[in-house]
Amino acid sequence: MVFFTVFATIDSLTLLFAMTGLVGSSMWSLKAIADLEHDLINSVEFFSRFKQAHTAELGFLILNLVSVLPFLLNWWLAPIQAAWVAIKCLRALMGGHVIDEKDVFKPEVYNKQRRWQMAGFFLYLISIFIYFARAMAAIMDIHVHGISPYD
Repeated sequence: MVFFTVFATIDSLTLLFAMTGLVGSSMWSLKAIADLEHDLINSVEFFSRFKQAHTAELGFLILNLVSVLPFLLNWWLAPIQAAWVAIKCLRALMGGHVIDEKDVFKPEVYNKQRRWQMAGFFLYLISIFIYFARAMAAIMDIHVHGISPYD
């Protein structure tokens, strides 16, 4: 029983960390798009920021997937998260996140990227509250019941 309690706590905190990173990287991408739209940054700076944010998002997506896999068949949010990771990875492999340098200032091009980032941000923002509640429940389980070698 001790193993399950400790595993649940570590996994819940890892999920919370991954989702926090996903929210942050999504906001980073959205800010880069907004800065480009309002001429606060040039295209070179935009591509640098957007690439860093996309790389961070993919890293946190993989961490989220690894953390959610043990619960894939017995937690309602796990299949949703796994499906989103599959969609985002397929999109990345197909080059859906790539913006051509000559088209970067066209509203239809950066709005397409904005819609994808906003969809991700929406999912991440909902999920972070659920992950936070799960992490706090796991921590409270240790504090209320304690961890005993005799369990």
